[in-house]
Amino acid sequence: MNTYQAFSRETLSSFKTLAEQCRYLLSCKISATASGKALQARVGDFDLPVYCNGDEYQTIQKAVFWLKTQATNYLNAATRSQQGVN
Repeated sequence: MNTYQAFSRETLSSFKTLAEQCRYLLSCKISATASGKALQARVGDFDLPVYCNGDEYQTIQKAVFWLKTQATNYLNAATRSQQGVN
């Protein structure tokens, strides 16, 4: 059985970096709701910009991948910035 944190917009906005926000969102339950002809991933009442024509499981997996990619890209850019690399 998975234990998730309760989602809170206040908690989400308290994190200063995109990587921290992504980590928080990953600790909360991700679901999928119908949005037109596709499913859209969401955490609580917070819609993620992730859509999928598959089922709920595929939509959630796509959202997890997207959040991890966003966090990694942010951390890589921050590392390059600290090293003075453009």
